[in-house]
Amino acid sequence: MSRSSIIVAPGPWDPEPWRKEFEAASDGRPVHVWPKDRARVDNGPYVICAWKADPKIFDEFPAPRAVFSLGAGVDHLQGLRTSRDIPVVRVVDPDLTMRMVEYVTFAVLYLHRQIGTYQAEQRRHAWRPMIQPAASRVRVGIMGVGVLGEACAKTLAQIGLDVAGWARTPRDASPFPVFAGQDGFDEFLQRTDILVSLLPDTPDTAGLVGRNVFARLARDGSLGGPSFVSAGRGKTVVEDELVEALRSGMLTGAVLDVFNVEPLPSDSPLWAMENVLITPHVAADSDPEVIVAQIMRDVERLEKGEPLSNTVDMKRGY
Repeated sequence: MSRSSIIVAPGPWDPEPWRKEFEAASDGRPVHVWPKDRARVDNGPYVICAWKADPKIFDEFPAPRAVFSLGAGVDHLQGLRTSRDIPVVRVVDPDLTMRMVEYVTFAVLYLHRQIGTYQAEQRRHAWRPMIQPAASRVRVGIMGVGVLGEACAKTLAQIGLDVAGWARTPRDASPFPVFAGQDGFDEFLQRTDILVSLLPDTPDTAGLVGRNVFARLARDGSLGGPSFVSAGRGKTVVEDELVEALRSGMLTGAVLDVFNVEPLPSDSPLWAMENVLITPHVAADSDPEVIVAQIMRDVERLEKGEPLSNTVDMKRGY
């Protein structure tokens, strides 16, 4: 099979680091950054490597051999859900996985060790030690236990936290308890003090996490109430209901990395909440050097007629 041109569409990201890495790794394959280099693309076979690019790229280039996401998610490629003949490939990389493990571990410990309260006390010049429960008395529940969720759960368990997961379908031989489907959802929520959402954005998960979920979290925990970490996809959370839960005390605090609209609008009430820590969608940033190497290995597989490594069922969204 002939070699492919590489069309890179990094959307809001600086394109030059991506151009540099693809040119270094392409072994002579033409590399074009869209839309800047659109006039240079020839009529031969091509692949598209994209992150939150303008959907018009798929009108201009409707027949790629494959589409590669430059990040862990594929929700930005929703327009391809009906394009069954185009393989879509997601990133599964140890570097990206460890970045998410770092972030979720930090966020859970931030809530467990009540750091937000100590930050507020520092601003008041107040020295007020609080009772600190043992990690083994804090129950963490992770929604979404794929590659990222499982890695996060294992690390949290090593620290001593009481970890369980929730998945759409049952998991065999998991090293931690996994509740499955709607039948296990209530039990999962009722045993959770710190809820971590790593859910992808799919038709089944859109708006799944809201008042109805927050109200069912544990009220008998050692932290005085449940809290929330959102590091999956913003559209899985009903933001107005999250704000209401934080204001009312239904949630005692939150660490939030993803939002319905990004950047988070300046008038969002979340910015001013003392019990909220906001980060700008940086939990698991893509490193061009690492991501490009994985993509180029798959491009070589594609050209040899071999199976691609991490294809996505776009109807399911993962």
